[in-house]
Amino acid sequence: MKFNLKRCFIIILSIIMFLPSHYVDAASTVSVNTKVLNYKGQKYIQLTGGNKKATDKINKILKTHALTAVQLDTELKKQSKQNFYKTSPSTKFNKNERLSIVYTDSAFMGGVHEIYSTFTYNFNLSNGNVITLGDVAKSTAQISNLVVSISAGLSIQKRAGIEIYDESIDNYPIGPDSTFFFYDGGIVVRFSPYEVAPFSEGFIDVKVPYTALNATPFTSSNNTPLVPTVPVTSDTIETKIDDDFEGYEEGNLYELANGQIWKQVDYKYSYRYSYRPDVIIYRDGSRYYMKVDGMTDKVQVERIK
Repeated sequence: MKFNLKRCFIIILSIIMFLPSHYVDAASTVSVNTKVLNYKGQKYIQLTGGNKKATDKINKILKTHALTAVQLDTELKKQSKQNFYKTSPSTKFNKNERLSIVYTDSAFMGGVHEIYSTFTYNFNLSNGNVITLGDVAKSTAQISNLVVSISAGLSIQKRAGIEIYDESIDNYPIGPDSTFFFYDGGIVVRFSPYEVAPFSEGFIDVKVPYTALNATPFTSSNNTPLVPTVPVTSDTIETKIDDDFEGYEEGNLYELANGQIWKQVDYKYSYRYSYRPDVIIYRDGSRYYMKVDGMTDKVQVERIK
């Protein structure tokens, strides 16, 4: 039977206590201090200050992580004296009534190396409620922007030499309960080893600024956000096809209302007729892509004029 470490941890944690997930903005300023404590060799963070009821709620959740780690460590040692489970916490963000605590857990069950996983806890300090990724990215536009921003972030890291899996740039695990934490300008989505890159690369963090998360996405004629949206940069061109548009086809020349002409260079065919549809062209690395209003995908293009 395959031992799924993270699933086991989550099951035990959920049995011990129920974690509320309401996201309510605070009306007053609340600040807390954090300190690291130790329970039977497992470290955990506790808060002092702030709203006592909220602080007590958060402290219970954070200590429960250590209690669960003790249980897992005990179970693993029953299997072999060499086995272990350890957890190590850090405070990533404590500002603006938002708190992010990250636990980095490791387990050894034989084999070549330890297994690493990460757990993040994000809180509203005014009421102690847990904040999930689904609470931060609620609308269709925000979810679309989040997906595009993560893909762009992974692509940038790959170009910088990090060994991101090719297939993971547009296909990675993400959902309303995915691992993330706050930073001053937005959120950081964290991937564990093997999720988007080899074990040797460790944890992969992708920053998503609030400006990107809350950007107005490119929309269709009926005002429905197109998925995926495209990153807007200084190289982004927003205009119209100058005349009739009859879909995508390799080798097509697209004359734009701004006088430019772009050629489709990748093999992709999709027919759809429209007259002077909106179009957006943007750069991703050294390549340019075109997205036409009403089309469900993008195509790679190069400028001819």
